[in-house]
Amino acid sequence: MFMVDLAVPRDIEAEVAELNDVFLYTVDDLGEVVKQGMDSRQAHVSQAEAIIESRVDDFVHWMETRELVPTIRGLRDHADRYRRHELERAQKMLARGDDPREVVDVLSRALTNKFLHLPTHALSHAEDSERHELVALLSRLYALHHE
Repeated sequence: MFMVDLAVPRDIEAEVAELNDVFLYTVDDLGEVVKQGMDSRQAHVSQAEAIIESRVDDFVHWMETRELVPTIRGLRDHADRYRRHELERAQKMLARGDDPREVVDVLSRALTNKFLHLPTHALSHAEDSERHELVALLSRLYALHHE
């Protein structure tokens, strides 16, 4: 038998719940069920807030990196101009009949020199006040480890 006592004060004695096959629920029992439901929902709210905060952080980071796109594109375009120029030069050397090993060596040296020219120039012409910062930045960019 299922009994619900919603009255205050109680209409059904508490001892009735001790009888076999009797399920007695009171306002307090229903209040506890509601409280458990609220606690469960509150726990889910906390989880949802953590997920939202993580996603917002990810989105803000993504937005901040979007500001870098023109710089990255410019850097890549600059490097690609070097590459195309040296490739044309190497193709002309090969067309003249130069030794392919020598052509590859000249190509690799020329690219290395071109890629390192601007950072090297900036470092050698830096003011004393910015030299240490530039050394640290170049060391980080090129993963250099000074001994």
